[in-house]
Amino acid sequence: MPRYMRFLVLSAFVTALTAIGALTSFTLPFLTLVPFSLQVFGVYLAGGLLPARWAFLSMLTYLVLGAIGLPVFAEGAHGVAILVGPFSGYLWAYPIAAWAMARILRASDHKRRLILGLGVNLVIIYAGGMIGIMLTTGASLIHALVEGVLPFIGWDMLKAALAFPIIQKARSFTLSRWGKQSYRQAS
Repeated sequence: MPRYMRFLVLSAFVTALTAIGALTSFTLPFLTLVPFSLQVFGVYLAGGLLPARWAFLSMLTYLVLGAIGLPVFAEGAHGVAILVGPFSGYLWAYPIAAWAMARILRASDHKRRLILGLGVNLVIIYAGGMIGIMLTTGASLIHALVEGVLPFIGWDMLKAALAFPIIQKARSFTLSRWGKQSYRQAS
């Protein structure tokens, strides 16, 4: 199978997992209005399993699918309105976060790079979410932090802990099977 087909299939798979992760969402109104979901798990996988360009495109595809009307966002939401609403910053950060994580990992399977990549991924998503909340609602930085970041730290760390061994094993396998050159050329 040609290299680009491998990454295309893997990219589609990660995009689908992100959409499925969004369907498992729930809101805790007494804590925050931002939904809890497994979407970030999909972003972790995109950044951890794909070269940078493919990671970015997989998450951009996810956004396009939601924009054209497929119910792939949290709580089954869809449409362009979601991409300009209060929680849009998180969504727009997904392609950037996946790209940044993939750039950090490059053609490596080192644990330290993976941990750094997961951390950078999450910081980018949180920053995007806070910016989105502040721009669309006029909230202060502190309010955006309390509403859009603090309630999610433990939840997102759990997802990172689950993603870590999956990414590590998959990267070991793909790097040994496809070669590091495949990742370098595809980025």
